[in-house]
Amino acid sequence: MKIYVQKIAMIRPDVNPKNSNLNLDIDWSVEYWDTDKNQVRFNMILKSLHQFCVDFKIEGVVELYALEKFIQEDVSKLIFHKSCSILMDMISLTRESTHILSNPDNLSDFGSEHISSTLFN
Repeated sequence: MKIYVQKIAMIRPDVNPKNSNLNLDIDWSVEYWDTDKNQVRFNMILKSLHQFCVDFKIEGVVELYALEKFIQEDVSKLIFHKSCSILMDMISLTRESTHILSNPDNLSDFGSEHISSTLFN
């Protein structure tokens, strides 16, 4: 069996939590289409509850080998664990961060404008 992620969507809050520890209570669901064929399409939806509200969706395909049986419970567990891992990576990638480009004292007169010494993400 091969599991392919085709689309990822995430809606996160505008304000980042100030706590360095993020505890998520996750409500999840998965839907399958064409379960009688060699390719099973799926939508995995994760919704966090309480502290940090985020909606996350993964669309993909499960490709079965010849004569392999589709066991929904086992496949759902695999997709759920992978989705949680991807969600945590995406939260980390989109967190607020500061990047120092250079020391303002070392700026030369290159060009007519000076680049700000700090970018906020």
